Amino acid sequence: MASRKKTTAAPSIHVLHVELVGIQPAIWRELHVRSDMPLSKLHDVLQESFGWTHSHMHMFEDTSRQQYGRRAAGDSDDFGFGGPPLRDERKYTVTDIAPHARNIFGYIYDFGDDWVHRIRVKKVQPPEPGSRYPACTAGERAAPPDDCGGIPGYERLLEILQDPKHEEHEEMLEWVGGSLDPEAFDLNATDKAVRAVR
Repeated sequence: MASRKKTTAAPSIHVLHVELVGIQPAIWRELHVRSDMPLSKLHDVLQESFGWTHSHMHMFEDTSRQQYGRRAAGDSDDFGFGGPPLRDERKYTVTDIAPHARNIFGYIYDFGDDWVHRIRVKKVQPPEPGSRYPACTAGERAAPPDDCGGIPGYERLLEILQDPKHEEHEEMLEWVGGSLDPEAFDLNATDKAVRAVR
């Protein structure tokens, strides 16, 4: 009798709509990630898709308020927020915390600036033949720069940059590297950065 080859089904793909909370017009990305991707890797994908610099702490939170992340030595189990103990993001996958279409979860980056991302599962689908994941397939607007002071700081930064007569204009222009177009979004460059996450 011939032996059967063991076949492994390809993991499904989560199509995620990720939006920064509290900024209008919206800053968002559409991401396609493997359903079995650990949250620690999803963190890397989110960093690349929004142009963040991996400079600050972060955590995920599901609808039951369970938090997932990585503690630094000496941090409390709940980042000091009084919630349930933090679960290790390396041990949980996207499908573990949001298995179905229309599920929603959060990602918070930089507990000082407090960039809250609302992540909605648009659909769960089979992988497309020949496609590589993760991928960024759509988006709008540039994300704020790291360390700009959260939403109020970002709004103030934009006001200063739009007013060449403002006393801090030159200093802020230098701080952002010479220019900052809040409407800019380069899909090709973003997708390339996201696809490099392994």
